[in-house]
Amino acid sequence: MSGTNAPSCDRYAYPQDLTDQVIARWHTFVARHDLPAPPLPPPDVLRYILETAFIVSFAREEGRDLRFVLCCSPSLTIPREGNEGAIPLVPFRTPLPLSPDTLRSLAPCASAANAALLVRVPEEDSRSTTCELAGVLNVGSHLARARSGRAFYQRPGPHALIVDVRDAGELHVYRGGVKLATLKGGRLQEQLAYSGLEFLPISEILASGTDALQPRIRRPASEPSRESADFEWIALLNTILCIVNGVKEHGHGGTVLLTTPEAASSLPVRPRFRVDAAQAIVSECFVSFVNARHRLTAARAEYAATGSGREGVSHLKNATFVAEEALADAADLTARLTAVDGALVLRADLAVEGFGAEIVFDPTQHVDVFEVTGHPMRSGPWPRIDPETFGMRHRSAIRCVATASNTAAFVVSQDGGVTFMWRQEDRVLIKRNVNTANPNMVGA
Repeated sequence: MSGTNAPSCDRYAYPQDLTDQVIARWHTFVARHDLPAPPLPPPDVLRYILETAFIVSFAREEGRDLRFVLCCSPSLTIPREGNEGAIPLVPFRTPLPLSPDTLRSLAPCASAANAALLVRVPEEDSRSTTCELAGVLNVGSHLARARSGRAFYQRPGPHALIVDVRDAGELHVYRGGVKLATLKGGRLQEQLAYSGLEFLPISEILASGTDALQPRIRRPASEPSRESADFEWIALLNTILCIVNGVKEHGHGGTVLLTTPEAASSLPVRPRFRVDAAQAIVSECFVSFVNARHRLTAARAEYAATGSGREGVSHLKNATFVAEEALADAADLTARLTAVDGALVLRADLAVEGFGAEIVFDPTQHVDVFEVTGHPMRSGPWPRIDPETFGMRHRSAIRCVATASNTAAFVVSQDGGVTFMWRQEDRVLIKRNVNTANPNMVGA
């Protein structure tokens, strides 16, 4: 890090700081289910687990970066949240002591996308400090898919202490499905629990998308119009974030310019590849998914009122899952377009205008840029930052947002960090490491 963006040494955080934050927050979060809070290891044990995961996050095994998930519990039986059964376990015949060497050897066998290594820990009030790797949990892929936006709904995950290691020195700690703390880049990250709050500043842009799609959507008469509208807004935002998360997952970085349908033609860009926006596969899949959900909602209401139509509900539920999968695939295809050098131009109605776009701007133009921390709807004051401290991709996006009307930008770095940019009056506001998790999942 360099220039004004480099933190002073006394601001760095370490696993001990992460331990303190997890302990402070563990019992302050209200449980969302009938289950009490899962057991938390004694403080010294928790610190050892986080320190071990932190050390191993910097290691490589046969040339591979180690990315893994730890599920920590005194029991071999890990319940799903909401009392929905237990997580299947492949137990080791002989548990292994938790150490950096053992964890480095086992981490590759547990994909963070669908599994976790079970760390058996002492009870919270125990004096023991023994930790053992007891097996591999088959968590399933649905939770990871839902967090990335590829599934709107999710099956409940493990009701336990979860340590998700996503990059070197990057640890995300959960109590069940709720994120308590994150250590990344040597800092404890403050992240809004509900990702939808991050994007309230672009509500007008998102509303232009729902307004454009509304004539093709059939809302259920049995559901209050406000509830249907809220679902559509969240589903639209989730689809956009699914595209952004797809750019992150592909690892090549890229820029997504989000604009209203009316403003798309006036953007200061030159796309190398223009797309026929009338043939918008993401829009088509989105409408199909929303209408499938609305039909399912109507059928459930009828079944609740009359007791008839149970088979129809099952059929429509399956149809909704199929439509959801098709929407996720279309979003992933769209995310792949950012692999071409240049920006992806996406309208708020989910139509792609073009990709490989060069952003045309006057390099001498003065732009006031401020960095937002915490809730983006607060009035500030935000610190002013010099756009020249950023790379070319970020500088181009800043100037595009400053010049164009009704336009925001998501800039994804190759390391996976997402910077969100929008205009407020005559200044550009940016927020780094924005939460792009599924807005239908509180605490993701």
